Amino acid sequence: MIEVKNRSEESWGILAAVDDKRFNQIVNDRRGLTKDRIKNEAKRRKKLKKYKVSFKKEWVSDTFVLEAEDDWSIGTVASQYFKDNYDKIGFKETPRGKYAGDYKGYDFISYVKVRS
Repeated sequence: MIEVKNRSEESWGILAAVDDKRFNQIVNDRRGLTKDRIKNEAKRRKKLKKYKVSFKKEWVSDTFVLEAEDDWSIGTVASQYFKDNYDKIGFKETPRGKYAGDYKGYDFISYVKVRS
């Protein structure tokens, strides 16, 4: 197994930015490190776009019945109710698997493309 110590941009080009695990796979592939394989990997790397990903977990409270004059004033009534009773309101996790494809760690994912 080859371990490359120097991964400078001048020596490895776009492959210098590849994470260590993928870089070692490329270098130590049984088929050998050929120009075509390096070019293909470089093309693939150029196509990749960066995203900021957030894994979100949703918490819900008990349900309360509040009275308000109309749809616009219910927000104010609810905010005041929370201020007055915040220590009595309990929160719990939503049942998992609802949005996460039955994965038990998060409820949904949000992402934003990173502009370069």
